[in-house]
Amino acid sequence: MTASAALRRLTVPAAALLLAACSQIDTGNVGVERTLGKVGTEALNPGVYFTLFKTVDEFTTKEVSFQLNDMTPKSRDNLTMKDVDIDVYYKTTPAAVPALYIKYQGDVVQHNQIVQGGTKDLVVAFSRVSREAREAIYKSVAELDATTMHTKRTELSEMVRARLQQELEKNDPGAFVVTAVNVRNLLTDPAIEAAIRSRAETDQAIEKKRKEVELAKAEAERLIVQAQGEAKANEIISASLTPSLKEIKLAEIQRDTALALASKPGNTVLLGGSATPLVNVGK
Repeated sequence: MTASAALRRLTVPAAALLLAACSQIDTGNVGVERTLGKVGTEALNPGVYFTLFKTVDEFTTKEVSFQLNDMTPKSRDNLTMKDVDIDVYYKTTPAAVPALYIKYQGDVVQHNQIVQGGTKDLVVAFSRVSREAREAIYKSVAELDATTMHTKRTELSEMVRARLQQELEKNDPGAFVVTAVNVRNLLTDPAIEAAIRSRAETDQAIEKKRKEVELAKAEAERLIVQAQGEAKANEIISASLTPSLKEIKLAEIQRDTALALASKPGNTVLLGGSATPLVNVGK
């Protein structure tokens, strides 16, 4: 065997051993070293690391989503919801991963265990996050009425997100960021559905009556204005009549009356000097 052949035979196993002693951390993840059971306190950035005498666990810091299904929380009006399904999205702060790993070593799962089609990357403290999320949902639902909750999905989503973020900050400040909450399903039982329909019908009837009252009020105000205008006109006309003009108007009225009577057969009308009509009714 030549020297070069012998060198090649030695090089191949050595290269294989070298590769086996290296660990790669992908983009969007961080690594945490363990040496003889001791966990490192610094997060390793994406890259390749020589790990012959230590282990590097790879944790995802990408956005993680999970679903909470078939929940039956009680609303503010003490009615039990039939089915509430909610999606939660959150991220883990890279620098916080080592401390979280030390604190929650018994609470580590693979990403594909919580997300269909996920990766083998590790997710730390998932049980705690999901538990706090469920609690935040139940508390948020308890602040809304069942009969109107279906119209407040956006408000409920924000209530859950803010409450979950607040709870996570209490024990692990800066470790998690709740990016979004989506109310996927929000069902009430049939009795509540009937109450919702009844309330909607009542609201429509009230609105109809309110408009009728407004129309009646507007018509009454119009009639008042009209009556006030007519009264003012009469007042002006009455004030403009002098005593002589009043006598003339009275004579005109008497004349018109006399002519009307005289136009009928058998009637005779005599007008005296006093302008008082004398009527002789014939056969």
